Amino acid sequence: MAKANGGNGGGKTKSMTKSQIFDAVAQESESSRAEVKKFFAALEAVIREQLGKKGPGVFTIPGVAKLKAVKKPATKGGEQKMNPFTKQMMTTKPKPASIRVKGSGLKAFTEALK
Repeated sequence: MAKANGGNGGGKTKSMTKSQIFDAVAQESESSRAEVKKFFAALEAVIREQLGKKGPGVFTIPGVAKLKAVKKPATKGGEQKMNPFTKQMMTTKPKPASIRVKGSGLKAFTEALK
């Protein structure tokens, strides 16, 4: 099971915190940390707008990744299904409709990581 912070398949390094990301981007772009925080806040607002109910449901971060909002319909409960692990019959539970965000790296970006 992946760890909450840095579940990278047994590696020794942990993923960066939000503060470390702000510092790294500020240093790389030679901007102030406050400007970087404003940029990420604006990016978050645009992503929410694009993936929200009134948006197209797709957002591409240029050169990096593509995010898609996938609508999952509600499911009715009460069906009898076999549990594949215990081989016993169980009653399914109803689930409300939800929206999942799926992300995938763009081809040029994933090729650069190899």
